[in-house]
Amino acid sequence: MRAVLQSPAVALVWSRYGPYQFARLRAAGALFKERGLRVVGLGVAPTNAEHPWVFPEGLRAPEIRTVFPDSDYQSLAPRRIRRAVRAALSEIGPRAVAVPGWAKPEALGGLHWCRASGAVCLLMSDSNRADARRSVLKESVKARVARLFDAALVGGTPQADYAVELGVPPERVFPGYDVVDNAHFASGAAAARRAAERMMAEHSLPRRYFLIVARFIEVKNLARLLEAYRLYRDRAGGEPWDLVVCGAGPLGEELKSLATRLALQGVHWPGFASYEDLPACYGLASAFILPSLKDTWGLVVNEAMAAGLPVLVSDRVGCRHDLVEDGGNGFPFDPGDVDDMASKMLHMAALSDEERARMGRRSAEIIAAWGPGRFAAGLWSCYESAIAAPRRAGVLSRLAARGLPLLVASGLTR
Repeated sequence: MRAVLQSPAVALVWSRYGPYQFARLRAAGALFKERGLRVVGLGVAPTNAEHPWVFPEGLRAPEIRTVFPDSDYQSLAPRRIRRAVRAALSEIGPRAVAVPGWAKPEALGGLHWCRASGAVCLLMSDSNRADARRSVLKESVKARVARLFDAALVGGTPQADYAVELGVPPERVFPGYDVVDNAHFASGAAAARRAAERMMAEHSLPRRYFLIVARFIEVKNLARLLEAYRLYRDRAGGEPWDLVVCGAGPLGEELKSLATRLALQGVHWPGFASYEDLPACYGLASAFILPSLKDTWGLVVNEAMAAGLPVLVSDRVGCRHDLVEDGGNGFPFDPGDVDDMASKMLHMAALSDEERARMGRRSAEIIAAWGPGRFAAGLWSCYESAIAAPRRAGVLSRLAARGLPLLVASGLTR
C-alpha cells in the first residue's frame, strides 16, 4: 500500500541518538525551521553496546522518536529493524529521509520506504575508496545500490570522490556529514586549562602527554602505537611525554599485557571517558595521536582540533585530507611504520611550546568551518537538490530496494 505524504518533515535516521547525532539534528532543525520544514529524528534504539555513550542530562531535541525504546540496538534482528523503520516512516510521512549508509538495516528500511512511497532518500556517508579492500563484483553491486539514492551528504573530499565513483551525480553530492559540537570541546578544554592543576589531579592525568581516544579494537592499531611509544621513549632522553589511552574494548587486557612486556613507563589507562569528561582530557593534553589502520573519518580528530590541539594522524584516516595540514596543524604518518610513528612523536615533542600553540590555533581555525552548521547547510543543499528532481518510484526501483537485504546478507555491499 502506498504511503500518503502529508507532513513536511525531514526524517534523520540513525541506529541511536547520542550527543553526536543530537548536535547535528539540533543544527538541522534550526535551519530547516527557518525554511518552513520540520526535522524529525528517528532512532532505532536508545543504547548501542558497541558505543556506550550516555545522552547528556538536560539535552533534548525538539523531536526524537525511538522505534524500540526498551531495547539495545545489538539485540535486535535486522529484519525487525527494517520493518519497524518502514512502519515509523509511514506514520511520520516525511518528504525526505536521510539514512546512514547503504548496509545497515535502518538505512535499508528507509531506502525501501522512500522508493515505495515517492519520498526522496538522502544518503549520509563517510565511506571512501581507501577504507577497505575493494573487489570489482562488490563495487558493481554497491554502485547499483548507491544509484537508488536521490542525493548524498558525505564527509569530505575522498568521500565525495567515492560517492561519485559509485554513480551518484557530482552535482548531487555535498560535504558536511562528519562534524561534532565544536563549542562543547572548545569551551570544556579552555575551562580545564584554566584550572589545570586541579583538573589533572581530578582526572589523574600527567603534566605532558600524547592523547589517544579510541575503541580497543584491531583497526585502531593500538599495539603498534605502544611499540612506537617504546621507540619514542628510548630516543627522547630527558623527560619524555606520557601516553594517555582513553577508551575500552575487547583488546583491553591484551594491550595492557603488551605494555608490560615492552616495559613501558608513562602509559595511563583511564578507561572510557564520558562525553562530559572528554573536553578536559583534550584540554590538558600536549598533542593528539590517531594511528588507525582504517577509519572512514575519525571524529576524534575533529574533537581534538576543536580543543585546540596539534594532531598526529594516520594517513589512512578519512579526515586526514581535509583537516590535517602537514606542518600546519600537525603531521600525517604511515600507521604500518612504527619508526615513522615514533619519529612524528619525537618531532612533535621537540617543538617549542610556542610552535605547538601555533599549530593548535591552526587546528581551531580549520575546524571552525566543520561544526554542526556545516551539517545543516549540507543537508539543506542535499534536500533541495533531491526535491528539485526526485527519482521516480517505479517498479524497478521498488524491486531493487526490496532486494537489498539479500545483497547485504551476502556481504556484497560492504
